[in-house]
Amino acid sequence: MKKSSKIIAVVLLAAASTTAVYAFGGRGHMNMSPAEKADYMTEKVTRKLNLDSQQKQNLSELANQFVEIMTEARAGKQAHMEEVQKMLSEPSLDQTRLLQLVQEKTQLVNDRAPAVIASLGNFLDSLNVEQKQELQSFVKHKHEHHRKDHGHGDGN
Repeated sequence: MKKSSKIIAVVLLAAASTTAVYAFGGRGHMNMSPAEKADYMTEKVTRKLNLDSQQKQNLSELANQFVEIMTEARAGKQAHMEEVQKMLSEPSLDQTRLLQLVQEKTQLVNDRAPAVIASLGNFLDSLNVEQKQELQSFVKHKHEHHRKDHGHGDGN
């Protein structure tokens, strides 16, 4: 898989998982830790798709990948935000440093993409046809709901 394809896949996967966590968790769960959100999402998906023990294990491995990424991504967040705030108050934006901050975060995604894609593949490949249809329906519904709520039109 090309590097650009991996990046796109991870971004889409992250967006889908964030949507799933948000949708399953509801607005009241925004202050949960990544581990709490992953546990909650895993429990909901397990019930909704009626997962067997192997599928639960595959989903758990995928959730653990996301917990690790989110935990790492959050590390140093406050310091980064303070640095960005400082940059914004300067007469001239330090574009090199800002680019470096962005690249640090994207490097995390790039480094983790192969393992996340493998975990996602293991989980999706373990689902039966009905479970995949249920998952596709859910993702489609959430995508349409998101577009409507955020004024993105009908996609045409």
